[in-house]
Amino acid sequence: MKKVINNVILFSLLLICTLVSAQSAQKNFINYQGVAKNASGDILAEESINIQIALKFGAPDIAASYVENHTITTNTNGVFALLIGNGTPVTGDFDTLQWGGIASYVTVSLNGAEIGTNELMAVPYAITSGDTRWISNGNDIENINSGNVGIDRSPTAKLDINGDLKLENGTSANEISIDPTLGGNSNNAIPTERAVKTYVDNATATTTPVVFKVRGNGFAVKDLDANTTIETDIWDIRTYDTRNAFNTTTKRFVVPESGYYYLHAVVRQSNTVTTSFFRISFNVDTGIDFTQIVDGDDVKTDVSGIYFLNVGQEVFVSLRNFGAGDVRVDGTGSWFEGYKIN
Repeated sequence: MKKVINNVILFSLLLICTLVSAQSAQKNFINYQGVAKNASGDILAEESINIQIALKFGAPDIAASYVENHTITTNTNGVFALLIGNGTPVTGDFDTLQWGGIASYVTVSLNGAEIGTNELMAVPYAITSGDTRWISNGNDIENINSGNVGIDRSPTAKLDINGDLKLENGTSANEISIDPTLGGNSNNAIPTERAVKTYVDNATATTTPVVFKVRGNGFAVKDLDANTTIETDIWDIRTYDTRNAFNTTTKRFVVPESGYYYLHAVVRQSNTVTTSFFRISFNVDTGIDFTQIVDGDDVKTDVSGIYFLNVGQEVFVSLRNFGAGDVRVDGTGSWFEGYKIN
């Protein structure tokens, strides 16, 4: 120990991280005890003394990060005790000191005279188990970390937990879901505000029904060879189309939603070859379940059916010549219509 002209502290430091205050909010302080003697070695018994504590981080000879004063009275044996962190602050904030990151040192002064500097070893680090990120503030526990906190994982958010989050009541949660369909049907997922809104909007939205009807005044097809099929695209007038699903350029119905549809088409035709027969059908009727074959001499051909159609699928009407040779087909008053059942 270093002797001074007036007084000297001749005692080893006893440094213990302590939680004090029984009923009030807890604080983290460091116990410090010593024996005060004068330069002659006489005990300073029952005397008022001033002890100054300076805490340094990184090296023993740099400026102190925290300084506090204690005015205390020794006992009959010259022994005194104080709590580092519970004195009268001079500079710095004890609650925000960076324990654990670098070496820390304590410099002690008695009645204004510096006694010596000692490195604080492992015991004080119990304040924060190696860091000072968690501190008590009244009844609260705060984390002063400017980055993220991860529990059993490397964090990517302010609080990142690898596991469940459990509250006092109810089930535990392990996911914040962005699924707008809530399709997982899980008791462990918490949906975001947007996911809930999208789900509710979709569930309560009133969908415009799919209904369309188009017609044409007439058509003429030359040289329709025997056993040849053509696409009937005579629809020039759109009577109604609630979803704008009929493409007026391609003359085809484009399915806006998957589901079951009722389709109906009528073609009026006539030709000069009475021995010719014609069949009308929809292109989606691959099995030719709903078709109509008629004599081609001035007749109305009518076909209808129920089909399951996929969104984006195109539907058109086909006309096939079963005659023995080329024919000319003339038509009037034809139409194509349909609607979605479910």
